[in-house]
Amino acid sequence: MMKKRNLLSKIRREFPNLKWERALHNLQGDDHYVLMLDDKYVFRFPREARYQEKLKYEASLLKHLSKHLNLSIPDYAFVPKDRTFAGYSMIPGVQLSRKVFKNLPKKAKTNIARQLAEFLSTLHKTPIKIARKHHVRIGDIHRSYAALVKHAERYIKPRISRHDYSLINEFLEEFHRFKKYPRKCLAHCDLYLHHLLLNPRHKQLEGVIDFSDMCIDDPALDFSELWFYGRGFVELVYKNYNGPKDKEFLRRSILYCKRVPVFMMTFPFVGLGSSFALGRNLFREIYAKGFFK
Repeated sequence: MMKKRNLLSKIRREFPNLKWERALHNLQGDDHYVLMLDDKYVFRFPREARYQEKLKYEASLLKHLSKHLNLSIPDYAFVPKDRTFAGYSMIPGVQLSRKVFKNLPKKAKTNIARQLAEFLSTLHKTPIKIARKHHVRIGDIHRSYAALVKHAERYIKPRISRHDYSLINEFLEEFHRFKKYPRKCLAHCDLYLHHLLLNPRHKQLEGVIDFSDMCIDDPALDFSELWFYGRGFVELVYKNYNGPKDKEFLRRSILYCKRVPVFMMTFPFVGLGSSFALGRNLFREIYAKGFFK
C-alpha cells in the first residue's frame, strides 16, 4: 500500500504553489488511493496500471462532458506531465446515502429524480465517437457473464446454503436471457449512492463523482443502484429520462442490481478487494422478497 507521506510528496513536487494544512487519506476505494486536502481538493492515485491508463483520458473527457451536463463533475485542474495522478477542487455536498435520502421531503426527492434524469439523458446521448476518442472501454456482457457463472460456482457455492445458491442460479438463468439489449451508450457504470452529492441547504443534487469505471455499455446499468432509493424513485427518474429506452430497460436494471452482491462475494477471491461478508449481507437484503416492490 502506498503511504500517505509518499503521495503528499508527489503533490508537493508537482504543484509547489498548492498549500494545505490537513490531509485525509481515504482508503475506501478499490481502484484509487484518495487524498483530501483541507476539504478543498481531491487527489486520486490509481492503484493499478489499468486505472492509471484510464486516468490519462478521463480528465479530458470530463472536461468535454462538463459543458453539457446539468450537475457538477470533477474538473481535473491538477494533472502532472506524466498523468500518473490527478486532482480537482472538491465538489461541495454530502453523499446521498439511503438515510439522507429517506429524510428528504417528497418535493426534494421529486426534484432530485428530475435532475438525475436530465443528467443521465445527456450522458447517455453523448456520441459514441466521443467516448471512443477518449479510449473508454467497451463493455462485454458475454465475457462478464461467463466469468460470473464460473466464479459463483467456484467461490460462492461452497460458502452459502443450498437455498441461497438456488436464488443465485435463478438470477443467472434470467440474466442469461437478457444479455442482448438494443443500444449501447456512454455510461457512468458506477452510479453508486456515495457518488451522488447532495446540496443539503437547497436539498438538490450538486454533483456526481468517480467516473473511473465509465464504459460503452447498456444504459440500464446506470439505473441499477438507484433501486436502493425505492421503486417509486426509479420509476420517476425513468419517466423523466429521455435517453435510449426499451421495454425491458427497468427489468435489466433490476438484474444488474442483483448482480452487485454476487460480484462482491467473488471479488476477494480474484484480487479485486471488498469482502465476502459485505457481499453476503447485501445479497440477503437484495434477494429478500419485496426489495424491488
